[in-house]
Amino acid sequence: MTRRDPPTIALLATHGAAASVLYGMYDLFKSAGRDWPAMIGQPPGTSVFRPVVVARDTAPLPVINGIVVTPGVAMRDLPSPDLICIPDLAGYPSDIALRTHEEEAAWLRACHARGSVIAAACTGALLLADTGLLDGNDATTHWAYCEAMAARHPRVKVHPQRVVVT
Repeated sequence: MTRRDPPTIALLATHGAAASVLYGMYDLFKSAGRDWPAMIGQPPGTSVFRPVVVARDTAPLPVINGIVVTPGVAMRDLPSPDLICIPDLAGYPSDIALRTHEEEAAWLRACHARGSVIAAACTGALLLADTGLLDGNDATTHWAYCEAMAARHPRVKVHPQRVVVT
């Protein structure tokens, strides 16, 4: 069976997100399939992914550095994206309580249970670890947070020397 719709990639926006990473991911996924034809003198192609910015709701969301993000869809309205990317959470102190991201963690666990693939960039791995989905798995995060992540999540195998962990 051939898939007709492009895969939906949910980019999770939270108060601690860095807009540069969030929108950089959006642009990266949106450009796949679209930009190359234009670069070689042809009409732009069709994007092979459907990136969407998702958050608790669609109200304007202040993120770090005074930037306001307007999510395109609420988490409750996107129960099973194909892929979820958690951008870095530059405003995520190493001792933050999960209660500040309980809704996001619950949504991530539910999406994963329904088959969504989840990836995190940099300190976004801290939120992913808070879900329990990294327990027993290898992970990494920003070097300044590796020690705190290992202490907070002893069942996660933190690799501070790695920049990418699959």
